Amino acid sequence: MPWPPHIRRKSDRLTDTENIENKFYPLYDDILNECFPRDRFSICPQYATPLAQTGGIGAINFTISYAIEALDLDSVVFFVEIKPPTHLHVQYARKEANNQMRQRFLEISHLARVPKLYGISAIGRRVYYYAYNKATGAIESAAIHDSSAYVVDTAPTERWDSDIMEEEGRDRFLEVVREIQNMVDAL
Repeated sequence: MPWPPHIRRKSDRLTDTENIENKFYPLYDDILNECFPRDRFSICPQYATPLAQTGGIGAINFTISYAIEALDLDSVVFFVEIKPPTHLHVQYARKEANNQMRQRFLEISHLARVPKLYGISAIGRRVYYYAYNKATGAIESAAIHDSSAYVVDTAPTERWDSDIMEEEGRDRFLEVVREIQNMVDAL
């Protein structure tokens, strides 16, 4: 079953040559609102991490595009970082997106109450799934280590292997949403 018409229309208006990430915010806002019922979850745009709350230089860099909180837990259970689709083919941009996701887990993992905190890096419609395992402290996305002597692609394009607007990508996203909802129900 495809996304509802209003979500498909928003996606259809976007191009893969778009270089402004904010143009993708309404699409992801609608997707998140479709998947996380308002009576159980809050969708928090521009979620401030603890470092953002202290203010100071660079504080804007410590806000997450979207965070989902479980109302009964008052805790982040999922987050999304959005970049424009033009970043997909730029090695440095993917590296920075990957580094940002790993940094986000460092910043908010202590707030997580679910056993596995999911986050996705969205580059346009393409998404890459990350997960933080609270029991082990591991980020479930193998890190590729950089080198000072060689150019190393630490975030290969293939990692963003899911198009959220295609059936397979939608199904994968909904599977993660169901897992998150089940974890919240179990607490």
